[in-house]
Amino acid sequence: MWPGLLVHLLLAALTIPIGFPETTTGRVVLPVEVLGADGTTVSQTLSLPGTQSESVRSIWLQVHGLRYAEQASVQVNASAWIPLNNDTVTVAEPGRTFGGIGGGFATLVMTLPLPNGTVVDGENTIRFRFNRSDGLSSGYRVLAWNFLTNEGSKILPPEDFAEDAPESWTPPRPGAASIHAGQALWRGAPLVASSLENSPRIQASCADCHAQDGRDLKYFNFSNASIVARSRFHGLTTEQGEEIASYIRSLPVPNPGRPWNPPYQPGPAVDEQPVSSWAAGAGLAWVLEQDTDALPYLLAPHDARSGTAASHPSRSAPDFHQLVTEISPNVFWPDGNLNAHEIPIALQLPDWSQWLPRVHPKDAWGRDFAQSEFAAIYDGGGTGSKASLRTLVAAAQAPDSNIRGIVPAFTRWSQARRAFLGHVVKAKTVWTPELTNKVYSAQLWQLVKTWEITQEFGLEGRGRDLFGAMAESRTWCNSVAADTAPSAAHIPNGPTGVGGSALTNEYLSASWYELQIVLDSGNHRHRDRTPVDWIYLISQFRELYRQSHYPEPVRLLVAVTKALQSTDPHLGPEDYSQGWRPDQNIDPRIMVNADWAPFFKPFPFEVRRALTESLLAAWMDKTQRYSLTTYLPLPAPQRNSNSRYAYGDITGGRAWEAATQFRAAGVSDDLVTRLQNWGADYTDRAARLQYH
Repeated sequence: MWPGLLVHLLLAALTIPIGFPETTTGRVVLPVEVLGADGTTVSQTLSLPGTQSESVRSIWLQVHGLRYAEQASVQVNASAWIPLNNDTVTVAEPGRTFGGIGGGFATLVMTLPLPNGTVVDGENTIRFRFNRSDGLSSGYRVLAWNFLTNEGSKILPPEDFAEDAPESWTPPRPGAASIHAGQALWRGAPLVASSLENSPRIQASCADCHAQDGRDLKYFNFSNASIVARSRFHGLTTEQGEEIASYIRSLPVPNPGRPWNPPYQPGPAVDEQPVSSWAAGAGLAWVLEQDTDALPYLLAPHDARSGTAASHPSRSAPDFHQLVTEISPNVFWPDGNLNAHEIPIALQLPDWSQWLPRVHPKDAWGRDFAQSEFAAIYDGGGTGSKASLRTLVAAAQAPDSNIRGIVPAFTRWSQARRAFLGHVVKAKTVWTPELTNKVYSAQLWQLVKTWEITQEFGLEGRGRDLFGAMAESRTWCNSVAADTAPSAAHIPNGPTGVGGSALTNEYLSASWYELQIVLDSGNHRHRDRTPVDWIYLISQFRELYRQSHYPEPVRLLVAVTKALQSTDPHLGPEDYSQGWRPDQNIDPRIMVNADWAPFFKPFPFEVRRALTESLLAAWMDKTQRYSLTTYLPLPAPQRNSNSRYAYGDITGGRAWEAATQFRAAGVSDDLVTRLQNWGADYTDRAARLQYH
């Protein structure tokens, strides 16, 4: 496959060598970490034998951490430095759709054209430069690269690259005194906000914005070099950075993640890994190239997606003709439990760096935060009913404790955050980038601290202890992920939105809502519109589509299915708050509504027909399991039978009003007639009993 090709790595140089992996002889070690001060440069020199150079026309790059245009530049041999931006490179999908460089995705694949003759036979030197910090970034990583021919074929074979192995890393300063000093620095070293000139001192320590013991840096395998570079970014010395890195290396916690792999990214066989590996996610390999590629994983049984097939997604397009035969009402059955952990998506979730607050609430709000219930509930040092969340969770680890008391404690913390932010975000608030940064960072701080508590006290594997036998075994027990969405705090789209654009603002909202589905979809404990407001969450798909024009039919269908499965299967319509109430949820009209048609357009007609009929059949089977008297009892309660949960024409349960559209979509006459008969009986009883 690679006849006569041998690449010899001759030199690798880094301006900050602390913790940089040793070079494997004859192989290029990845990632290339370009981290440090403005102007930091990493070079690699290699040799191309024969006439291979004549066919090189571009460089293929997979880069993590490009947050803004011209953050990075590349030079090959004596060429001019080429800045990386959306004009100089071609960003691959779906990253390009979500803004490319400067957009939402933390890792992008791109192609950089090279002038003819740039690459030569024999030695070639490639240089990567970090041009300048924006006050948040301290560099980027090249996860993979290769030369491309004019036809787009990669020239260098896979065996010429070696991935750095975190298990080989050691503390730069292994002595006990250095490790102890690193811990003290982590918890209390005075820091500056950034590496920019005249950057102010901040109140927050490393432990304030990260997990309090630093386990996040160990868990996601931030290298020694990256820890030293970030320490210097915040005003510490190289020696202090090495001591912090040594402390992090010494932590006795699992470390299955990588900085570029989005936490909890869904993918096949994720649940087959230890629960301690769940936060590491399925990896970037399982961020699909397009959403329709996920359909086989929605339809197939678990065992068809596990094993060796789960190491990497198929790059061939799904066989829709074959998949039609696998679509059935069982896929959408409301009493089921669709596993969103293992259905890959084309939406790259935020990486760990995107979880971290840009400014700590104590620096954003000062005494107002320090004296708030929002701060006190996290670790306020109270006792009894006033005990902090960390204290309550720690006490719940005792064998005779009631762990279920943790769930309302997290709810109180979310309520405290809303109350705190409610003092600064009002109906007529004038938003600025600074205010957006403060508000969004407060949400991120709560998210990081929730991860900290969940990991430190081993909560992720205790779903059934928290919620009962029907719950997912691995789950969170709160809505903090959804609460992190910019839209949850009414942060507006546009220049004052997160990331400075409507597209990025909506991408982040969609990502945090998606993470909520993965982490805690409610565990069949739906009450009114909590813990997940499914109607609002699903409405946000359209908000993202308005900016991206990128349909995500499978991701949407997963959300619709989880919404239908949100109630307790044992509770019927007579339980108005928690039981099966079609009038309070999304209904099958979403498949035939004109406003939602663009989402399903990527599928052929037969696939759309089969999906529509199966979803409607599942909904009808569940709805008709109960008699009309349970939906409309006597005497008529003081409720409006026209649901207050309406969103467009896809909620409220009156699916029979779309009978014409269902027939046009190819749904069988028998099923549509059954729907119409049910609707006629329902409306007749409602009228006779004077339901309004």
